[in-house]
Amino acid sequence: MIRYILCIILSTVTLANHAQPLVSYFLTSRSEVSRGQIFKTIEESSEVVIKGVNPLPVKTVKEFNPQGSITSSISYNAAGGKTAETFWEYTNGERLTKKTHRYFANMAGWREETVIINYDEESQLPKGIEFLKEGKIFQSASLSTDSLGRIKSAEVYGSTGAHLTTEKLIYIEQNNMVKVMVYRANGQYHGNWTYPMDPNKEFSFESVKRKLYPNGEVMVETLSSSSKGDQAYYYEYQYDPKG
Repeated sequence: MIRYILCIILSTVTLANHAQPLVSYFLTSRSEVSRGQIFKTIEESSEVVIKGVNPLPVKTVKEFNPQGSITSSISYNAAGGKTAETFWEYTNGERLTKKTHRYFANMAGWREETVIINYDEESQLPKGIEFLKEGKIFQSASLSTDSLGRIKSAEVYGSTGAHLTTEKLIYIEQNNMVKVMVYRANGQYHGNWTYPMDPNKEFSFESVKRKLYPNGEVMVETLSSSSKGDQAYYYEYQYDPKG
């Protein structure tokens, strides 16, 4: 097992409550992949620092498959109690097919959210996304792709089948970014989100920046508070001689 320290500083007064686009589950499906030496397990120790609250220590243990893709992430509090767990499932080609997240909520107990990504059997391109809460479909999306096989839009529906939003994707290759524009069912603009086209490469857009080591591992990743109210983070990664 390789162990390293992940330093986190989180200063927050107000947090914006904006749900991510449904297509984000596909765009971020391979955000945690070993790009240097392939390892089996990582243990992260961190503290969440919030104004007016004592630091909250957290330990997270992550496991990876032989291809370097993350398969599980389990978080523990200072007393060693489990607070959350996430599991990933992939096809033989290492495409994400299912992500299950369980977390403990005060008063409510354990809650579960699941994302399922469906692919066309013939083209092998993504064709749909399902988002489930407590085992029941909460939202679903029908995907369309362009001539390059990239998702160009997603039609999002609620649990009753009502059309909720349309998510349109714009790819900006020179900046290694994809922008997701979200419109309500009536065509009214709702908001936009930005993601890296290739998370294995360096990127810098809006308030998010990432720098890499020569072997491709993440060196520093930051989110400034300029576009997220008073929320911010700073991650600095250090590795032993084996990567």
